Amino acid sequence: MINIKSIWENQKPTGDIIIKTRIDDVSHLNCFAATNHITGQHLYIMCVSKNVIIPELKNYRFKGVEIYSLLNETDGTFELYIYLLENDLKDIFSIFIQNILEDIIKSITENEALTITLNVISKWKKLFDRINFNGLTIEQQKGLMGELLFFNYLLKNNKQSASILSAWTGADFEDKDFVFGSVGVEIKLTSSKHPKIKVTSERQLDAENLGKLFLILYTTEEVKENGFSLPSLIEQTRQNISTNEERIFFNEKLLLLGYREDDREHYNKMYSLKKTFGFIVEADFPKIVKSQLPLGIYNTSYSIELSAVEKFILEPEKILQLI
Repeated sequence: MINIKSIWENQKPTGDIIIKTRIDDVSHLNCFAATNHITGQHLYIMCVSKNVIIPELKNYRFKGVEIYSLLNETDGTFELYIYLLENDLKDIFSIFIQNILEDIIKSITENEALTITLNVISKWKKLFDRINFNGLTIEQQKGLMGELLFFNYLLKNNKQSASILSAWTGADFEDKDFVFGSVGVEIKLTSSKHPKIKVTSERQLDAENLGKLFLILYTTEEVKENGFSLPSLIEQTRQNISTNEERIFFNEKLLLLGYREDDREHYNKMYSLKKTFGFIVEADFPKIVKSQLPLGIYNTSYSIELSAVEKFILEPEKILQLI
C-alpha cells in the first residue's frame, strides 16, 4: 500500500519553494508528492508527455482543493496539479491521493492513467460536496451510531471485521448501509418517544439488483449516564477490529463520513438501547421506490408507522444467518 502521507511527512527543505518527491511505487509514470515549503500545503503532481491531451479542468475544482494543468516550457511536457488549499483537510486529502495512486498503478499508458485519475477526481468531488466539514448533525450522528451498533453486533457474532468493513458502504455513494454480496441491510436509529421508520430517499428501501433487503431499526432513549455516545461506540469498534490495517481503513471511512477526532467533545449525547427491530423488505412492504415516482421527482423522504410493518418483522438472529 502506498503511504503518501508518510512521503509528505518525511520531506526535507531543499531550498526550492516546491519540494518534490517522486513516487517510486508507480515507476512507469512520473508522479510526485510535493509540498509548498512556504505555506506547508501539500500537492500531487503528475507529468505527462505533450501528446497527451489534458481536458479543461474547471469542473474538477471543489472545496479545499484546486486542480489545474501547466505546460512545462523546458521539455514541453504537461503537469497536472492537485493542490490542497486548506491544511485542515490533510487527512482526507491523503486518502484522496492514495485512491488515485492505487488505481493508476494498474494502468499501462499515460492516457489510461489520466483517464483513471479524472474519474477518481469526479468521484471525490461528489464526496467532498457531501461531507459536512463543520461536524455531524444530530441526525448524522444517529445514523452513524446505528451503523456502528450493527457493526459490533456482527463482530460479536463471529463475523470477520475485514468482511464487515468491505460490506459497510459508508460514504461510497451506495444506497444501502451494508451490502453483503446480493444482500443489502439498511440501518435506522431513533430516539423518538413514538418510534417510526424515517426514510430519506426512494433508493433506501429499493431492493432492485439485490437478492434480499433487510431493515434494522434501533430504538433508543437519551440518558445522562450509563449509556453509549458516538465516540464510545467508535472506540468500542476500534478495539474489536482485528488488525491495525483494518483500523486504519475504519478511521478513513469515519473521516469520509465527516467524523474527526478533534470534534469528539461535541458528540457527548448519550443513549440507551431500548429495542432492536428487524424487518425483511419484500415487494408489499410499504415504501416508495424510484419506479413509482413521477418523472422529475426525487430525493423523497417519508415515515413508516411500525404498526404498518408488523408482518415483516424478522428477528435479527435470522437476518444474521442470511448475510
